[in-house]
Amino acid sequence: MSVGQGRNQPSPASPGNRRRILLLHLAMVGLFLLDLTLPRNVPLLPYYFLVVVLSASLATPRQMVPLVVQAYGLAIISGLYWGFLPSIDYATRLLALTGVATVALQLSAQRCRETALRRQSEQTLNLTFDNSAAGVALADASGRLLRVNPALCDMLGRDTQTLLTLSWPDITHPDDIALEQPLVEAMLANRRDGYRLKKQFLRGDGSSIWVDLSRSCVRGPGGHLEFFIGQGVDISAEMAAQDALARSEETLRHTLDQCSMGLAICAPGTGAILQANSKLCSELNLTPAVLKGSSLFEVFGALEQVSAEDAQSLTPVDQAPLESLLRGEIDCYGVRVRLQWAGFLRGWGELQLSNIRDASGAVRHVLLELDDITEIVAQTEYLQVAAASGVVGIWDWDPVHDELTWDSVMYQLYGVQPERFSGAVEAWAQTVHPEDRHFAERELQAAVRGERDYAIRFRVVWPDGSVRFIQAASRRFFDGEGRVVRILGVNYDVTELVQTQERLQTEQHRLGATLDALLDPHLMLGPVHDDAGSIVDLRILRANPAAAAYNHMALEDFVGARVRQFWPEHVVDGLYDRYLAVLSNGKPLVLDNFPLHHSQQGGLRHFDIRAVKVSEEVSVVWRDVSERIAMEEALERRATIDSLTTLMNREEVFTQMNRILADDQRRGGELGVLFCDLDHFKDVNDRYGHHAGDAVLQAMAQRIRSCLRESDLAARIGGDELLVVLPGLHGLPDALTIAEKLRRLASEAVPLPQGLVQISISVGVALASAGESPDELIARADTAMYTAKQQGRDQVVAIN
Repeated sequence: MSVGQGRNQPSPASPGNRRRILLLHLAMVGLFLLDLTLPRNVPLLPYYFLVVVLSASLATPRQMVPLVVQAYGLAIISGLYWGFLPSIDYATRLLALTGVATVALQLSAQRCRETALRRQSEQTLNLTFDNSAAGVALADASGRLLRVNPALCDMLGRDTQTLLTLSWPDITHPDDIALEQPLVEAMLANRRDGYRLKKQFLRGDGSSIWVDLSRSCVRGPGGHLEFFIGQGVDISAEMAAQDALARSEETLRHTLDQCSMGLAICAPGTGAILQANSKLCSELNLTPAVLKGSSLFEVFGALEQVSAEDAQSLTPVDQAPLESLLRGEIDCYGVRVRLQWAGFLRGWGELQLSNIRDASGAVRHVLLELDDITEIVAQTEYLQVAAASGVVGIWDWDPVHDELTWDSVMYQLYGVQPERFSGAVEAWAQTVHPEDRHFAERELQAAVRGERDYAIRFRVVWPDGSVRFIQAASRRFFDGEGRVVRILGVNYDVTELVQTQERLQTEQHRLGATLDALLDPHLMLGPVHDDAGSIVDLRILRANPAAAAYNHMALEDFVGARVRQFWPEHVVDGLYDRYLAVLSNGKPLVLDNFPLHHSQQGGLRHFDIRAVKVSEEVSVVWRDVSERIAMEEALERRATIDSLTTLMNREEVFTQMNRILADDQRRGGELGVLFCDLDHFKDVNDRYGHHAGDAVLQAMAQRIRSCLRESDLAARIGGDELLVVLPGLHGLPDALTIAEKLRRLASEAVPLPQGLVQISISVGVALASAGESPDELIARADTAMYTAKQQGRDQVVAIN
């Protein structure tokens, strides 16, 4: 299939074309025969040359010559047959038709030239199509592929037959279909003739490649789209390089931001800051937008140079070395500067500039490094002041030549006169306490071998026999082969610190012994942190024997347990959160009579708890007061309850009546009182004994309780006298209803070991009047009860 499919003409030498020319010859013979048979007055002369004209559309001039000769021959024969020749009119017609034949020959020649040029163009286009390094494809308006070149087949990893069964969307990555669809629709709508974009195509193995696609179209005479032409170049390597570059830039940005010192990438020559991390912005007290738009000259102009010997000596930063570095004349430049915020000194920094060159030696970037050395400067100043005040001694040892140099403070620390010190390690070793000498010399040799720094604590003996504690710290220096050639260090007297620590340890031992001897449980809780640093639990760090024994555990098993796991009830009852509050705010925790479920002790217990923060731990001591609380509650019950009937006693009911009278006055309710007295109770005692009388009183108390409301009160105020208090009544009928119910219950026989005992009660009913005291109210109810007695007992009588 050629690019111009449907526009090819048949070759003049093709069998089909030869058949058509033969048919024209036969048609001319047929026309001649027809001319002979028709009447003489029907001229057919022009039609002989009509065949010649028709042949111009399919024959070459050489193929037309026989037709022209045949046309002339047959026309002359016809003219002779009919007697038209040798007339001048017939000859004139033949001459005119000769012009027609000539024009036909010229048209045929022109058509042949155009056909040859078209075929040459199509061959060139087909060769270009098939041999193009870029992938090329033709597709119809629906997107179905019509033709593809080998380069596209190689690019997509598919053969030609497979691709020609697919459509344009079939080979497009799903992520890019929506991106390309509006462009295709615009071409179909004749709003654009082409587009270019970078998109992904699907390969035969399921992978994808990036392609730089240019797509155009061929339109018909009416403007309708006949087919698409797409050309693409594989840019997967370019896109991968761009992704790698983007990742590298992102990694660089991340590295810059994560770096502990201030960093910036600057342009060579101009010094323009291209990229800076947040640490540098913080050190210079500038926003990223301001810093990125500035240059090194502006940064240097805002800084002051600090002398390495004296941090207080300030001079403007010399910009001449900066200019030399930007011109590439030098590669490094460093200076110590002062850091300020809002005009106030914040610290000191070490500023370093370095040229970064490529393989050809050209400067690609300038690297700016700003390291905050405030702490180092402060330590240096401290050491200088300490050395000047005689606190810290500085020593310098050359292990290769065994030359030990001390400053003046070192002699004071060791109590040695300078003229008596030989300047060798052996002389120093003789001042070390005999018990520490071997250890000190061994550590010094380990430092010489490069195993570790020399930083130990040891004792020295002064000439007067006194002992001092010395702390050493040092730094090692190595040669090119990695051997230690110098050790520079400091010594300082820590005698008072050691003595203080010893006293502290003694106090800690004494405190530990005291806590272990305590009868009350005590423990220390420490926080347990997760990876984010949040407290997720509390761990038992130390405990006294009483704490372990209270929880029925061995001390070694108890220590190390976690509160949330070992005591989940602490979480439920809120005690765990209270411990966390002590840790966070430092306020002591004081809880008295705190109810807590304790599984090791079998249920709910009451505790007095004290907790205080000690450093980053919580000291907790508790005492189980459950028995004390139980005793107090029992005593309280005994003070308010009648021991025989378990009803209220006289004092408690009077107290409650005073409260109820005040409440009823506020709420508007009425208070009723039932004064109950057992009928012939003395006879029961005399006949059955006091135990039987007690049983009868207990039965009566139980019956009274069974028919009272929750708000009602019942009390025993005398031997066989019972009092019922009814708050919140609506009137006297309510009280009478309850009293009658009590009377009926009381009349039921009481079962005793001696048999059934029949007894009854007399009930007096009274409602409280305004301003009436409990004594006055009970007296009126008592009067009503006696009235019931006088009227025959086993009755309910109310009194106004």
